Amino acid sequence: MPADRPALSRERVVDEAVALADEQGLPALSMRALAGRLTVEAMSLYHHVPGGKDALLDAMVDAVFAEMHLPTTDGDWRAQLRLRSVSGRAALRRHRWAVGLMDSSRTPGPATIAHHDAVIGCMLAGGFSLSASGTAFALVDAHLYGFLLQENALPFETVDELAAIGTEILVPEVRAAFPHFTRFAETHAMRPGYSFGYEFEPSLDLVLDAVERLLDPGRPPAQPHVAPPVVAPPPVEVVVPVLGVDGCPGGWVGALLVPGAPRPRVVVAPTIAELVETVRSEVEIAVVGIDIPIGLPDSTIRRADVLARRELRGGASSVFTTLTRAAYLEATRAEADTVNRALSGQGVGAQAFALRAKILEVDAWRRSRPTVEVVEVHPEVSFRAMTGGTALPSKKTEEGQRARLEALGAAGIAQPSVLKGSGYAADDVLDACAVAWTAARRVAGLSRSLPEEPEVFGDGIEAAIHV
Repeated sequence: MPADRPALSRERVVDEAVALADEQGLPALSMRALAGRLTVEAMSLYHHVPGGKDALLDAMVDAVFAEMHLPTTDGDWRAQLRLRSVSGRAALRRHRWAVGLMDSSRTPGPATIAHHDAVIGCMLAGGFSLSASGTAFALVDAHLYGFLLQENALPFETVDELAAIGTEILVPEVRAAFPHFTRFAETHAMRPGYSFGYEFEPSLDLVLDAVERLLDPGRPPAQPHVAPPVVAPPPVEVVVPVLGVDGCPGGWVGALLVPGAPRPRVVVAPTIAELVETVRSEVEIAVVGIDIPIGLPDSTIRRADVLARRELRGGASSVFTTLTRAAYLEATRAEADTVNRALSGQGVGAQAFALRAKILEVDAWRRSRPTVEVVEVHPEVSFRAMTGGTALPSKKTEEGQRARLEALGAAGIAQPSVLKGSGYAADDVLDACAVAWTAARRVAGLSRSLPEEPEVFGDGIEAAIHV
């Protein structure tokens, strides 16, 4: 054997088999083809995989299970199962051949058994009975594997390819006969930035909502859920100046709360640095709350995003998954998608990348060490807390804006001085007010963070959403 050729081992055989299936599909995998790839005789493979191709497939599936998140028994069951499904989708996107094989083996490997044991243990620790754990496991797996079967079978990869197919399908006769299908295709599925994969996490949240109904009422979870209060909190008292900030078309809009002032003062500036310095030239603020991700992950999903979605039952789609720092440094969404998938297994959503410039702007400003406390706030999470867990109509509607003004008033925040102006809209101002409400709670010691102990990534910045 040449000195530069790695020694043949079971691990190397399985790794090369997985790579071959990834590149050419499962039909291309045979012991002879694999031996040729490894430049060995086919019979030598049987020393490392005695059961032949069936045993090799079991080992390959075991390797895929090993790439999935292993749920723990000392965390929130919902967050653990969510991470497990999200990581599972990422693994099965890398290894598309594996979807139909994941639970087909009569002789599962150690990683496969360990994975199933961890999922069941997580659910038992979370308060589910054995029977309910089985039902929930089946439902979560049906969503994961079913979604991947559909996603992998789609006859297109990009919106342009979908548009080309749509042009062929949506002939005048189809438009006339199937108006709902036509409307969905043209105004939703074929719009720039859409991807079928973006439906995975919102639909997963619906599945987990259903799973929660299976909880054993006679056994409390091992750890209580971090949930909004069952009743609305009392009105906040503004004891020192604080600033709530939201992005807007004109740059940034701030809601300034000052003790004794009758209502929030609205301030607008093209950059976050200018906004904060403009305010600080007049008044010394204690906390700046910003509706933008702060603390960018290196290669994982932020727990802050996962927990914020859990707070927003029925509205979790308003929380996008923060990309890795390396992905945000890429100039195009396609390049960011390649980088992010390699690091975290996640694709790049349109909303997450659309905010790239603002995220990097705040990141650079935050890393410049401004002499004021800066916290991340998600306005919808704050509004949900204000109302004691009640969801509000869309902030883009008049009804939703009225509901938010009422929620702010009940929470101690009067209607702001103005609601809209050049470069900013009413929903931007209302979001800034909600962020300011949380900033005031932070000063008063009433706020909480998601997660309770913030994560810290390579940038050294605490990553948590405050509410």
